[in-house]
Order: sequence, then structure tokens, then C-alpha cells
Amino acid sequence: MTLPPEPSPGGTPPARARASRSFVMSLVGAAARGTGLIALAVAIGVVLLQYSDHSKDQLSAAKRPIGVAPAPVESTTTTSTGPRTAAQVSVLVINASGRANQARPMAERLKVVGYRTLEPGNAPKRPASTVGCRAGLDHEALALVAATGLPAKVESLSPADAALPNVAVADCVVIIGSQ
Repeated sequence: MTLPPEPSPGGTPPARARASRSFVMSLVGAAARGTGLIALAVAIGVVLLQYSDHSKDQLSAAKRPIGVAPAPVESTTTTSTGPRTAAQVSVLVINASGRANQARPMAERLKVVGYRTLEPGNAPKRPASTVGCRAGLDHEALALVAATGLPAKVESLSPADAALPNVAVADCVVIIGSQ
């Protein structure tokens, strides 16, 4: 029978104990990241499902008597394509938090979810995080807020935002504030 190694006189744990503790910490970190990604995916799914159900006629079909056809619908020249998928939305992430290296990790997170991300940038410090999209992309802005995980508000882009790099080619802009 072998006994575990004694701690060194300086009080540092043996190498095997340090390696075991390191393994447990990395395992806990991986589990936390995995749980966070699953929660993010569920949140995005819920937001997208809220906007994808346009089948009101199917719901009323259950209340119609059998053999009665629904009233004909007149066609119009305006068509609605519905919300865009993440792959159809180009996103620019701007760090305005006052802390270094905030935009690139967020851009990578959004790229993993499926967004087309542009080269991240920096801006002067702002107090709050915001998401702004071009006109007509309201549903996409809400989905993007959920994807970021930030306590961001959906706001229209200000004239000052137009001076930021790559804003002209982005569909949506995520500005990471200090809060």
C-alpha cells in the first residue's frame, strides 16, 4: 500500500494534487460555458419563434364547421419576407465600455450563433449597451439583443454612430457600454 505524497515543507501541494485541482476547475469552466451556450440558444429560439408564427388562418380553421372553406384572400402587391435569419444579418460590434478587448469576443460569440460579423471596432466610452439596426430590421434587433446576452436596449443609430468605422455596410450595430 502506498501513501499519498506529503506536502512540501513550504505548504505547496504536490504536483498531482495541483493537476487534479486544475482538471476539476477546467471541467467546471467547460460545464458553465456549455450551460451558457444552451441558455443562449434557447433564448434565441424563443425570440425567433415568437415572430415566426403567422398562421392565424390555421388557428381559426379549428373553429369552422366541417365542409366550410375559408374565405378567399385577395392578393396584394406587397409581400412580406418575414424576419431574416442570423446568416442574413451583418453585425458590427463596437467596444464603448472603456475596458480593453470587449468587442472581438462578442463578435466571435455572434459568429458562432450564425451572424455575419464585421471587423470589430472601438468608440468613446458610453454608459449603456445598445443594439441598432437599419430600418425594417426590428425583429432582427430583438433577436440580436438575445444573442448578445447583454442588458442592451434597441435604439436607432444616432448621427454620431454613422461616423464609426464599417457602420455603412452593417445591417446592425452592437455597442457594448460600460454597464
